[in-house]
Amino acid sequence: MATTGDRRTGYDVTSVSAETVVAALRAAVAPSPSAGVVWWIYAGRGPGIPHLVAGLRGDRGALVWHENGSTHLPADGTGPASTDYFSLQGSHFPQPAGSDVPAELVLRAVQEFAQTRVRPECVAWKLA
Repeated sequence: MATTGDRRTGYDVTSVSAETVVAALRAAVAPSPSAGVVWWIYAGRGPGIPHLVAGLRGDRGALVWHENGSTHLPADGTGPASTDYFSLQGSHFPQPAGSDVPAELVLRAVQEFAQTRVRPECVAWKLA
């Protein structure tokens, strides 16, 4: 089980369980109340592998899907401007406007992606 000592910023769900990934996301501590923590979730390794960017910031979060050079955002995502997110190492990775969703949806999407290894269907997506 992941602990707050787990400092990874990315997970390959072909080599770690969905439960481990979700537990790590839940256990992370944000650098400040107004900023979130962000991770990159992959289903394999190598160039061009589709991936999910998932962030948590209190009861809100961010989702971004990258595939074949395209970026997708949640169709019902909110946020008029980018939002501050940081890796667990402290690097700044602002997430785009329109990527903001409830934290529980972020966790459901990560769980689904980790289990199915395809773009989560619990989220309606649109091209960014």
